[in-house]
Amino acid sequence: MELLIDNIGIYAPIILFIISAFLLRNKRIYIIFLLIGTIITNISNIIFKLLIQSPRPSTNVKALEIAISNGLYISYHKYGMPSGHAQNCGFILGFVSLILKDIRIIGLLLIISLLSLIQRVKYNHHTILQVIVGFIIGLLSSYGIYIIANKYIIGHLHPKPDDNAPS
Repeated sequence: MELLIDNIGIYAPIILFIISAFLLRNKRIYIIFLLIGTIITNISNIIFKLLIQSPRPSTNVKALEIAISNGLYISYHKYGMPSGHAQNCGFILGFVSLILKDIRIIGLLLIISLLSLIQRVKYNHHTILQVIVGFIIGLLSSYGIYIIANKYIIGHLHPKPDDNAPS
């Protein structure tokens, strides 16, 4: 059972994306923005990791500092701030919650997200702070993508000129 829970935690962003795409299957524009938002979330996570350069708890901090100070190439995977799993979970949870507003769906997505966050800390891939920051960034970006998606769906509204009104 523990292995199943851990695997759900590891693959939570993929599981959440598949569930969300299924739930939004009749809302094609939202599926497109879910995909765009997920791509933006992953790119921004890499940028944040390279800018912040906070090591993972399992990383040898001394060796990482020496490598950085000597200008050696350091992959963004060496960094833990913010957690990419948490950022993706926060984005998908927030985006789908804003669209569907169904407490049962929100509960399911939240449980899967929490399993991922717990798994990341349990196996020392991230600190609690790295997970919390990633999740918050994901939630904030979900709101931004949701606003953009709604503006796109509504389009540019223009007032209709009066047909028969006197001038």
